[in-house]
Amino acid sequence: MLQGDRIARLLPADEVPIAGAAVLDFRPHLLAPGTLDVHIHGGIGCSFSSGPAEDSLAVCRYLVSTGATALLPTITGSWDELLAALTKLAGLAAGGGVGQTPDGARIVGIHVEGPYLNPARKGAIDPATMRPPHVDELRRLQNVAGGWIKMMTVAPELPGALAVIEEAVRLGIVPSIGHSEAPYETVIAAAAAGARKSTHTYNAMRPLQHRDPGTVGGILADDSLVAELIADGVHVHLGAMRVLLKAKGAPGTLLVTDAVRYAGLPDGVYEPLDRRRLTVAQGIARMDDGTIAGSVSPMDRNLRLLRDAAGVGVADLFTMAAAVPAGLLGLTRKGILAAGADADFAVYDSGLRCMATFVAGQRVF
Repeated sequence: MLQGDRIARLLPADEVPIAGAAVLDFRPHLLAPGTLDVHIHGGIGCSFSSGPAEDSLAVCRYLVSTGATALLPTITGSWDELLAALTKLAGLAAGGGVGQTPDGARIVGIHVEGPYLNPARKGAIDPATMRPPHVDELRRLQNVAGGWIKMMTVAPELPGALAVIEEAVRLGIVPSIGHSEAPYETVIAAAAAGARKSTHTYNAMRPLQHRDPGTVGGILADDSLVAELIADGVHVHLGAMRVLLKAKGAPGTLLVTDAVRYAGLPDGVYEPLDRRRLTVAQGIARMDDGTIAGSVSPMDRNLRLLRDAAGVGVADLFTMAAAVPAGLLGLTRKGILAAGADADFAVYDSGLRCMATFVAGQRVF
């Protein structure tokens, strides 16, 4: 039962509906919490890092077709580009995350991937946008964002990074370890300083070796760190995903898409103005040098892959895609199906394809 934008009561499947109540019967399909993507750059040709506010809202409308009900728009770019994107997205977040559209996933904060990253592990991010960590700069970014930065990716081995991590915690930001060449010991120190998670574990970070556990080893070993995972079958080998899940379990793993502007578009070659050319083919986006440039695989497809290829149970899937990110952000009414929780949920068929999505009690897909 729903009451406004909340779940009022969970009814057994065989219970007679309350007289006069509107009933939506999705049996025998799966009802699950709406997913919360804390690492997503865009989709359907639009980017959160650039373009007008309407582009960002268009991505939010697209996302509900994949079962997502909330997100942290993720931005990268030069200093001036970051300031402009923060101003735009903070305005949308301050408006309840809906801006001018009530029919999309809600913006519940902003994830800044950078600028304090290691060029040695740049991945698809332009190293020219990276700069040394600086506490005063962090404060300025959060001030421009009106407090809406909720997550920031930092390479902890950079001089000044641990101080930035400590300040991020004071500013209400979840520090995330990523694009990093950090040795094992530095990862453990970063966790002690307040880092809470990793950014796309395995990707763009120092790998695990038996005499040099590296960034990956520290993330897998430290129970205080939640491991972010792109489970699209491209970014991480299935065997490596199984290793991560064995080490962290569902409560210690967070599923993201890392979707870029080409998600939701057909295969082809894309050359956006002032951006590098990418080729999208068979669910993969690559730059001309072969580097994987973010993902184009939606969350419901990733859930299917984990279930069918890795044997992950449905309850664990939605723990990782909904409950863990909500808990990490302190959003106690999201990511769960329970009395008093936000009425954010989705309906899936037996193939885990999203059939319907509700946000704040309203059907939006």
